[in-house]
Amino acid sequence: MTIYSNSPITIAILKLFQELENYISKNHKNLPNGAVKAFIFGGCAFHIHTNARGSNDIDAEIQAIQQLKKHDIVLFLENNDVEYLDDNNLETNLEFDRSFNTSLASVDPDYPERAIPLVANSIVEVYLVSGLDLAISKLARLSDRDIEDIKKLYLNGKFSLEAFKKSANNAEMYYATPEQLHSNIQYIVSILSELRG
Repeated sequence: MTIYSNSPITIAILKLFQELENYISKNHKNLPNGAVKAFIFGGCAFHIHTNARGSNDIDAEIQAIQQLKKHDIVLFLENNDVEYLDDNNLETNLEFDRSFNTSLASVDPDYPERAIPLVANSIVEVYLVSGLDLAISKLARLSDRDIEDIKKLYLNGKFSLEAFKKSANNAEMYYATPEQLHSNIQYIVSILSELRG
């Protein structure tokens, strides 16, 4: 499976989480690997999967062991943006978006099992959600851009239609307004079915 782990955006994302690890290590001793887990969603995840457009903000689900205060971790990430040179050699800022929340998105609760490790065996582990789970997370809002993103992920072979249907149904069971999500799922399934032709 192809991912773009050496692009300027990806390197900036990993730099931010390395800074978080340095901060945590200064303030806490004897933490296990995976004390903090970050799951990358949104435009940054789409970029890493496809090398297409990126995003200036990181949508990530942060999980932390009880010994650490998740609020402090989010505050650190929010207050420490990363400057980097993009593909056009322009200076750009990458910021953490604290408003992202998987409880408001459409997600299959099994997404961590399919996540791709970008940084493992570390206090702060960073994971890229699978192309399948990224597509599922776009079903709730389903803007024109979301539709195009889902199509591109599908055409790039990031998931099968069968896997999409199964995960979408799982997400629907846990979503706050399943009727709306069901309608969006049916719409996307019809589009993807036509693409497969």
